[in-house]
Amino acid sequence: MKYLKIMRIKIILVFLLCFSFCSNIQEESQENIQIFNLNLNSLTDGIDLQLNPEFLVINYWASWCLECIEEHELLITLAETQKLENKVIMVSFQDNDENAIEFLNNYGYGKIIYAIDDKSKLAIDSGVFGVPETHIIVDGEIVQKFIGPLNLSNIEEIINNYP
Repeated sequence: MKYLKIMRIKIILVFLLCFSFCSNIQEESQENIQIFNLNLNSLTDGIDLQLNPEFLVINYWASWCLECIEEHELLITLAETQKLENKVIMVSFQDNDENAIEFLNNYGYGKIIYAIDDKSKLAIDSGVFGVPETHIIVDGEIVQKFIGPLNLSNIEEIINNYP
């Protein structure tokens, strides 16, 4: 009986140490990431995009992503907000151009800048985990990440808290 009690205490201690270690890792990974290179090509016309990283909303998406379909209409609505005009960018992530364009033809374009991240360089440098993922960039720095599909509350937060 005493042996079981000691084992339980040891298991609890190991769990607490692991939890503490994991939370420290997460805190370190939450440091803001600087964006030095916004080298993207336009999905719709193939030209290089010249983007000002003063304030941007960058959404990483893919045509095969069901959650991306769910949030697409919200992103179109977000881009129609006057202060976000030409500030919302959807970056096709690990997808081919034909599928991405077919997605847009099916679900709409809106006032969004549609881009391609060749070789996923920007996504890798930005620490993208998967799609959908949305980053708020202020003065060339990622200040907030939304991992997973955006919801109405996220959209309100972006509109109310950023330029």
